[in-house]
Amino acid sequence: MTSEVDGLPETLTAPRTDPVYNCHAYLTKVPIAAIRPFIETFTVRGETVADIFAGSGMTGLAAATLGRRAQLSDISVLGRHIAIGYLTEVDGMNFSRVAKDVIDRARLALGDLYLTERNPDRAKVEMVRTVWSFTYHCPGCDRPLVFFKAMRNGRTAAPDKCPHCSESFVRRIWKRGPDVPVQVVVRDSTGRLADQEVGESDFDAIAKAKSDTRQHEVPSRMIDESREMFSRSGLGKAGLVETKQFFSPRNAIALLELWRAIQAVNEQSLRAKLSFAFTAILPRASRRYQWSAQRPLNAQNQTYYIAPVYYEWNVFELFERKVEAAIRAGEFLFGSEPLFSSEVANVNYALCSADHLSHLDDASVDYIFTDPPFGSNIFYSDMNLFQEAWLGQITDHAREAVMHTTGRKKAGAAKRYEEILRGAFAEAFRILKPGRYMTVVFGNSNGRVWALVQRAMRAAGFQSAPVHVAILDKGQRSVKGLNSGSEGVVTVDLVVTLQKPVDPSKSGADLIQADPRALIRKALDSIPETMRSPSYIYATIVRDAIKRHQMLDHLHLSDVLIALRDAGYTIDAKKGLLVRDNQQIAVAAE
Repeated sequence: MTSEVDGLPETLTAPRTDPVYNCHAYLTKVPIAAIRPFIETFTVRGETVADIFAGSGMTGLAAATLGRRAQLSDISVLGRHIAIGYLTEVDGMNFSRVAKDVIDRARLALGDLYLTERNPDRAKVEMVRTVWSFTYHCPGCDRPLVFFKAMRNGRTAAPDKCPHCSESFVRRIWKRGPDVPVQVVVRDSTGRLADQEVGESDFDAIAKAKSDTRQHEVPSRMIDESREMFSRSGLGKAGLVETKQFFSPRNAIALLELWRAIQAVNEQSLRAKLSFAFTAILPRASRRYQWSAQRPLNAQNQTYYIAPVYYEWNVFELFERKVEAAIRAGEFLFGSEPLFSSEVANVNYALCSADHLSHLDDASVDYIFTDPPFGSNIFYSDMNLFQEAWLGQITDHAREAVMHTTGRKKAGAAKRYEEILRGAFAEAFRILKPGRYMTVVFGNSNGRVWALVQRAMRAAGFQSAPVHVAILDKGQRSVKGLNSGSEGVVTVDLVVTLQKPVDPSKSGADLIQADPRALIRKALDSIPETMRSPSYIYATIVRDAIKRHQMLDHLHLSDVLIALRDAGYTIDAKKGLLVRDNQQIAVAAE
């Protein structure tokens, strides 16, 4: 196995561009291309791969396309729904036909709520999207400021003052008014997109949607103070306490009618695939779809953030695109390996906590590849509420492996997180065959969290020295680190592979504390061209420490940032690359 491990790269670059990755969003997915080399190295066809933090099932998809079995498990209702959607094979032409019929029925039920009067021919057409803006009340003259109209520099910069009395605009202290539509995008007589001012027909349709009794039938879930994101996103102050409030009145009804039409489809596989496409459009169908002067940005999947200028996008257009994306993803998956025509291609997904895998026998799996939640970075169960409100079942967030940083759950959060990880890795150790391997993808800017993970894996019985550690670059970029002096997250992850010893009494040397200053000095003395960002420097330090059985309780990404700044490094604002003395010292990955 040593020679095979030597063949694994020290750095994996797996951009998030394949048809499967982009078909349905799920936070911190690992691209299939980054998983496949490990499965090929540590297993052979017909063997069983497990993922105990399976999320949207990428490990299962990678395993199935390589002719392996897969045992997936997670507490995430949405994750299982997405994995099942990917693995549901349908005929592309039939799926497209049924999807069109579903859209037609939903359009008919929606009525005229999407219709607008097109300029200049005054034809009644369906809007492609509507741009909405926050409004604020000036504390100086009490007159409204429409954020969109008051933006500066070609609408790329926030307002700096009241247009009426020149009072300085300070967003956090100016009182919010109601959101207003400011622009409509339609297709002209040639089919090209055209912007136009909001007209009387638009205001009439919006008012009609607001008073529509179907608003009370839209599936929704409360977001209360027990949720970490309630405090982080200031939902109480914004008055956003349930998921349906994140949809415009028109889109809420359009989604409701589309969902009803989907659930009326008789064939289970088609219904499942259509439901998969439906949940995939929800972030963009919401008010979280951020406007930009250059091009549409995207929905903020990791937070409840609503930008001051946002889109109300035609739900049916979003769904048509996602149906096409689902067909492409299916061709990518089912074209590489007939997933269910072979007796060895078998994927199961259990809804359970990683520290209670009672459905799996001792020593029953050949390899584990898993991607646990990264401490306090992301709260999956909170963000999944948007989709799970429609699915009718929600994730049990009490068992989520995360570290709360606000509210009552903040006290003892690290201890609870470590207990869940310890239990999870103990279960991983139990179900893994002796002498076989577990690969863990993890990323965090706090050395204390890394040390916690190391202790949990060591306590489970795995060899303390990993057989392989790689840096995984999924194409994330951040340019604020050195410029602001406070980078919050690491933009690359580590992929750590450990072995379960054949003799459980031999798990290797004890862990010791690292000297963070010495590690940073060593890193700064030998920065190679391949280190493109502070995150690469930090990840390399962590990787080297882990290889030496060293824990990193006293190292934080901010320590690396400060050391880089003191050594004369900055970041190229356009490329996100390390620069010293105005000379670029790193080259971007192609």
